[in-house]
Amino acid sequence: MGATQTVTVLEHIPVSLPPETTAELTLPLTFLDVVWLSLPPVHRLVFYRHPVSRSEFVDDIIPKMKNSLSKTLQHFSPMAGRAVVSPDHLNLSKIRYADGDTVPLVFALSSSDGFDRLASDNSRSCADFHPLVPRLPPTSRGVDGSITIPVFALQVTLFPDVGFCMGVTNHHIIGDANTIFRFMKAWAFFSSSPHHQDSLPPQFLPFYDRTTVKDERGFAEIFWDYAKTSNVEETLDVDLLPKIPDKVRSTFVVSKEDIQRLKNHVVKRRPKIPHVSSFTVVFSYVWVCLVRSRTEINNADGDDDEEMDNFIFTADCRARLGTPGLPHNYFGNCVVPCMGSVRTKDLTGDGGVANAAEVVGGSIHSQLNSKDEDGVASGVEDLATRVAAMKKDRILGVAGSPKFDYYELDFGWGKANKFEIPSIDITGAISMSAASKKHGEGGGLEAGLALPVAQMDSFTRIFAEGLKAQLYEEEEEEEEEEEEEEEKQ
Repeated sequence: MGATQTVTVLEHIPVSLPPETTAELTLPLTFLDVVWLSLPPVHRLVFYRHPVSRSEFVDDIIPKMKNSLSKTLQHFSPMAGRAVVSPDHLNLSKIRYADGDTVPLVFALSSSDGFDRLASDNSRSCADFHPLVPRLPPTSRGVDGSITIPVFALQVTLFPDVGFCMGVTNHHIIGDANTIFRFMKAWAFFSSSPHHQDSLPPQFLPFYDRTTVKDERGFAEIFWDYAKTSNVEETLDVDLLPKIPDKVRSTFVVSKEDIQRLKNHVVKRRPKIPHVSSFTVVFSYVWVCLVRSRTEINNADGDDDEEMDNFIFTADCRARLGTPGLPHNYFGNCVVPCMGSVRTKDLTGDGGVANAAEVVGGSIHSQLNSKDEDGVASGVEDLATRVAAMKKDRILGVAGSPKFDYYELDFGWGKANKFEIPSIDITGAISMSAASKKHGEGGGLEAGLALPVAQMDSFTRIFAEGLKAQLYEEEEEEEEEEEEEEEKQ
């Protein structure tokens, strides 16, 4: 697997807003924020090939990133703020930026020459990524018992003369994937600007008004009661990243052509499915391969056929929440859960991908197009109960989104070479993102997995064989169509 990754901290810089920025900002927590309170932080890593020496890194890169980050925070001040959680009063809990709040920005030096290995798609030790992940500052308790939670941290690690890795950690209560990606795009804009830009173009600016997020049913109180039973401080510890020696990370790419074959496969068998998107078929395919690899490794031999395998992921609902909906640049969390279950034997047997896609696509369609009084929030009050009824080792989640292309982020030294989400080591989810252009002209998706070595080997084989089978299926169908045309003539 290569040498163990260690890093040496060069600088630890608390980055503040520019001196002329004094306005404080307080955002109330909505029910879409509270649901994330007791869950662990999200970790992202973005690798850039940009050969610079240590001296160039210290003299050029560090000042540039510090300055551009400060400019970005001027427009995204809550990222430097804190979540203040009152143990007894939900209405006193909030996201608050106060004068003097900062974002911890760590610059570090890697002891390893393994940039190419870490930035590849092949199996790599999960533990080697963990030193690249920034740590949130510790929480604190006030005299009134309230908990103050830092929400954002950054780390840039140099691999001398090869490139560097940008690590991003955020508590989910500050915002969803849309919010974090918009912040990163704004930062990249300031960092890559050839002239000393001080203003941010309108398309990057966040929207902070939360008055249109209604909660007439009291969903926030339901999630609040659940969160109060959890130890919030424990969920924020980055050392939760498990150091399991045989756990490895791999990336699996589904090309644009493979996606179309999967769509054709599903539509042919389930022509009435209402939602056959690229996400639907890729997630369904990966899910089926995972269940089959688990069955193979465990030598289940049909013993768990009647068990249920489950999924849960979120869908952005900005355009559908309320009337006329929220703007696309709404800052915070605005995602709703989509979930469902399928019998194990219906995933491992013939037609597994179509069976999965029918439930996955149906879940997305019904949640986002719900006609009941709660609209897209339909059923969220039962979220904790429904999840509790599922076996923990039979739930597959998703981290990330194909909508947000981190490979296109350019801070002034070119586009990214690799994107990873190490927090799946904790959650057991799969990561999904747009595929790197190195895999083709675009349109593909990639899935990241963290598994024990034996299961990863099994999954890799099943995944490759399945895509090959889809190609053969397409070729056979084309031959049949040609024969039918010849017979007509």
